[in-house]
Amino acid sequence: MITNSDISLSVFFPAYYDEGNIEKVVTKAVQVLDELKLKDYEVIIIEDGSPDRTGEVADEMAAKFPKVRVIHHEKNMGYGATLKDGFTSAKLDYVFYTDGDNQFDLDELKKFVAMLPFTDIVVGYRKKKQYSLYRKFTSLSYNYLLKLIFGLDYWDIDCAFKIFPTKLFKEIKIDSVDAFIDAEIMLKAHLNGYKTVEMGVTHLPRVDGVSTGARPSVIIGTIKEVFQYRKEFMDEVKKRGLSIKK
Repeated sequence: MITNSDISLSVFFPAYYDEGNIEKVVTKAVQVLDELKLKDYEVIIIEDGSPDRTGEVADEMAAKFPKVRVIHHEKNMGYGATLKDGFTSAKLDYVFYTDGDNQFDLDELKKFVAMLPFTDIVVGYRKKKQYSLYRKFTSLSYNYLLKLIFGLDYWDIDCAFKIFPTKLFKEIKIDSVDAFIDAEIMLKAHLNGYKTVEMGVTHLPRVDGVSTGARPSVIIGTIKEVFQYRKEFMDEVKKRGLSIKK
């Protein structure tokens, strides 16, 4: 059985309007990763062209911690493109991501790492979402839509707390540029035979920064990507003789 000393882990954070959050998130991540006593780790901040001081604070973190590096986007490219950069930039055996908005307890990463001897992918779900009723409704509706169209039966597909084997991202091509990216990755991992475990995580209220996830343009773009990918996915399921249930 693999142990922590056998595991190397890339950790990344998408960061946009997070000048008040990213120092806290990175400092906590480094502390947790040191405590895990892994074979190796790296921390990557994907700074998505934020107009505030997020980029400057990210650079300060890279100067402070040797295992931290920053990828800057010259302009805002959106959540999907930012996640794609993180997954494809990871250099180590596994890759974990969570958002740079400090809404998750990074101590819970320890229990995710503890599951790696038993599964390929560990997917978080927020036990109690710290969102407005509108955000809760859109999230519930989206998860139901994915279940209806793809048979993708996860509690909380967009929960930004997941670990993947890095090799997955050499096997699949990510097309999404919007919030569909999480579902696209999970669907393609399913097609490639990866095993998944779900674990509940604590979701914390947002204290600093600006949330942009529920903008109408994001919702419309995501729904468009869902239906664009549906035929391709169903063709692959049929060709491979698979079940669409996870």
